[in-house]
Amino acid sequence: MRKTALLLAVAASLLSTAVPAAEEVVSSFTSAVNDKLGKGSIKGVITRQVTSAKYGNKVDLNLKIERTDRKGKVLWTVRDFVRDCTDDVDVELEMLAPISITDIDDNGLNEIWMPYKMACRGDVSPAVMKIIMYEGTKKHAMRGTTRIPTGDGETEGGEHTADSALENADPMILHHAEHLWKKLESEF
Repeated sequence: MRKTALLLAVAASLLSTAVPAAEEVVSSFTSAVNDKLGKGSIKGVITRQVTSAKYGNKVDLNLKIERTDRKGKVLWTVRDFVRDCTDDVDVELEMLAPISITDIDDNGLNEIWMPYKMACRGDVSPAVMKIIMYEGTKKHAMRGTTRIPTGDGETEGGEHTADSALENADPMILHHAEHLWKKLESEF
């Protein structure tokens, strides 16, 4: 009984020392879109939240991008995050380029390209990199790592794979994804 009371007291003490902070907007963006799905908008936001705890601060970064129609109905949402990273290391979640809108296959549905990287790293290592693309309401993705210099004239990272939706898309769309990846993968 005494051990249980002690454990409860310790747990209550730890819970009372965690102080959540307000969510801070790191960046936001909006873009108009018009295709077979109709007029609408793309809205994105990256937020940061720091939580003070007994053993240091924890940092959360959150990405949310939505396409809405002209009436405000959400057609799709991209969400990603870096969670519980300590504030004594590099914490990143950032867009690598502005969202771009294409219609490479000329089918009347825009391709919405969203390239970003994210990391929680205390060393020199590649970050996670993603290019998420929506054509209409169908999601396509290329995922891998950024490329960094190793110091001996070589590089590390840059590996990437396309998901099955992107692999099976129009070859020009896959080519564009590969070109975009090569353009954005380097951290030097």
